[in-house]
Amino acid sequence: MLQLKTEPMDEVLPSVPLENKKQGIIWMLLWALGITLAMAFAKGLDKGVSDFVLVFFRCSFGFLITIPFIFSKGFKTLRTKRLPLHLLRAFFNVSGLGCTYYAYRNLPLAEATAVGFVEPLITIILAAIVLKDKLSLSKWIGVIAGYIGVIIIINPQHIVINHAFYILMLANALVSSYLVCTKILSTTESTVSILTYTNIVCLLVACFFGIPHWQTPDLYNTLMLVGVGVCGIFSQLAYIKALKVADPSFLSPFEYTRLLIAIPIGITFFSEDPSLRVFLGSGIIVLATYALIKIDRSYSS
Repeated sequence: MLQLKTEPMDEVLPSVPLENKKQGIIWMLLWALGITLAMAFAKGLDKGVSDFVLVFFRCSFGFLITIPFIFSKGFKTLRTKRLPLHLLRAFFNVSGLGCTYYAYRNLPLAEATAVGFVEPLITIILAAIVLKDKLSLSKWIGVIAGYIGVIIIINPQHIVINHAFYILMLANALVSSYLVCTKILSTTESTVSILTYTNIVCLLVACFFGIPHWQTPDLYNTLMLVGVGVCGIFSQLAYIKALKVADPSFLSPFEYTRLLIAIPIGITFFSEDPSLRVFLGSGIIVLATYALIKIDRSYSS
């Protein structure tokens, strides 16, 4: 059962070296940059490009990127006794990709990013249930404070709730499950094996659904699809690296930094016009994330 405790964090959380946490934060910031750019490239696609084709390109590119790593590390790195968990992770990944890309293409970038912040809360709860992470009251307060910033941004009284919104909520649950599987696998599996098994399965699924909807993209859309592939696989690698050095409950609040990247991209490339509440909510998110860092450092020193 999920427990809230008020004791110092070093008494309720596993001891993680401060240097590891710093590395985890850096990788999370790189992940935030990569995933936000991937969504921006996806949103920049022409409406005529099918979401199935988008997922196919993303998975194809992801698989191609893993090939050099396989040859450099050797095929022995692919040996695993956790194939079912690899398959489950791949299912969550490809399903989450499809739902996420669809939602981002049909919602404003900043709004979709903000709604996506439901996922860290789901991740923290799943980590507590599945991984037995015990969470302090101070961390819950920091996470909830960050989410209050999200609520201010999306302004529920005026947000248009449509099918894309509900699909994005489903994507949040799928991605959270995918991340928990990643954390479990990262304790025994190499980064190369995790990427390879996931991308192979995702590519097979994407082929099954993508080929019937195939339309050869023009040069512009090809460049957009390549951008999705490059940024997507980079973000995937960055998150695995982060999970190897820190726990999901520590890393999840840093997902809020995505919004600070999404807002200027939305303004510059998609003519989105964020209001004062967007900047107010962003400020709360930044302060909440900074407070989490300071709290964690004070108990680690």
